[in-house]
Amino acid sequence: MNNQPSTKQVNTAKIGLFSSITILISAVVGIGIFFKNKSVLANNDYNGWGVLISWIVASLITLTTALAFAEIISASKKHDGSGLAGWALKFCGHRIGRFILIVMPLFYFLFKLVDTSFFCGESILLIFNNESSTSGARIIAQDTYVIVLIAFAIMLIFIAINAFSTRAAKTISSIASIAKFLPLIVVGILGIVFGALDGFQHTFFHTSLSSGLTDDPTIIGNINVLGIFASLPALLFTFDSFLTIGNAASSMRNPEKDVPKAILIGIPVIVFLYLFVTIGQLLTGQKDVYSFFSYVVTQSGGSQNALVATNIIIGCVIMISLLGSVNAFTLTAIRSMQSAINDEILIGSVALKRITNGRALKGGALMAVVLGTIASGLMAIPIIIQNKDAAYDGVSNLPTLFFFIIYAIIILFGLINHFTNKIAVKKIKLFPVIACIAIIGCAFAFGYNLFYEYFGRCFADNKDVSWGMFKGESINRPIASGLVWAVFGVFLLIPFINDLCIKLFRKNHNQRLLWM
Repeated sequence: MNNQPSTKQVNTAKIGLFSSITILISAVVGIGIFFKNKSVLANNDYNGWGVLISWIVASLITLTTALAFAEIISASKKHDGSGLAGWALKFCGHRIGRFILIVMPLFYFLFKLVDTSFFCGESILLIFNNESSTSGARIIAQDTYVIVLIAFAIMLIFIAINAFSTRAAKTISSIASIAKFLPLIVVGILGIVFGALDGFQHTFFHTSLSSGLTDDPTIIGNINVLGIFASLPALLFTFDSFLTIGNAASSMRNPEKDVPKAILIGIPVIVFLYLFVTIGQLLTGQKDVYSFFSYVVTQSGGSQNALVATNIIIGCVIMISLLGSVNAFTLTAIRSMQSAINDEILIGSVALKRITNGRALKGGALMAVVLGTIASGLMAIPIIIQNKDAAYDGVSNLPTLFFFIIYAIIILFGLINHFTNKIAVKKIKLFPVIACIAIIGCAFAFGYNLFYEYFGRCFADNKDVSWGMFKGESINRPIASGLVWAVFGVFLLIPFINDLCIKLFRKNHNQRLLWM
């Protein structure tokens, strides 16, 4: 009897186009959209037009980045399942490609998985036990060690799910995407309805400046241009991770077609969703999702019990949103690690292949457990000492920040290839224009944060940095800047440390190391 699975059975376990789109949405749409407009409003002097323009510019940069990569990813990769790193190896050459092949699993996905699991643990506690600080933020009563333990359990559960059942991971992504999508659509609809019922009396579109007459060249028609620039890095963060779907290529039915389709369908959907939610908040004059629904309940004549119930529901939505994000990052992290293990790129790959006998995804799952445990333990030290989540919140943005310059570099090489035709790609109309916008936007997000926010302002501004999601807020700017640059150093050194270990401890290796 033939015990091999039928083609139909194999395909049902594979990821199709719809699942690819839901995984992408789950990875991109986290909790940033629920709270991000608070800081964007502050940057823009609470001018709704400035906020809206900020989102439109950020959306334009994201869409052009997606379109630019649509041409780049039409080329076949050398390493299946390696996603962004595989395309970098193809277009940028050995050194840049290998650097990303190593840093994706050992830095980007590792920190994303650990941080998202931590915030997911916070969201669970927030449902049952939350208080409001004087600034209106939601805070957690429990000590941080409790959050760390819950977060670690969540991480292990999702690693197990993704290691043993692709079908379950697909189902979770679909449910989480719907659970995220519907409430955000509701915010947009209710914002328009209640804004209109109130005669738009609280709208942020009533400009905050009393007169359009000003000598300040950075103020144009009551819109603070510098506020738009200052908002872009934070807004671009909310769109990050859409390229992680490329790391799931090895589990897709038709990755060559489905990866670019998922990006080109998913990103416009997310752009629409973000703009719709923002308009709803601006029309009602609300800064975040909690204040928005408090406004809706109050305007509807709801009681205090209704407000409490609404906060619990919001907490559940945030929790489901984060569960979907943890699932999406776990799915892509395991596959990124497994791809690197299969090609013996990472130190310990040979041992993991021997331990798991080459079984699909088991090596990647085991590596995720080991590295996730180490990273969780290291990150737990400062937050338990401080009893606040500022360090987690700050570090969670750093993989995104550092990869913006990588996106810009890869698109630059793609632009060069567009004219040299060394690599066969499906060319996109207006690609040079699209690529230039994407390169400038991504490079700006990286440079503004690293060199201005965490270097220039470190010496010129003593104000605390607003780090901290649900437990404690802010961190001293010099400390935050030191942490950012220390992590940037780790980001740069990890690939070289990995290759040095391979050279020292792996006999008869046939790897072309970074410096070769």
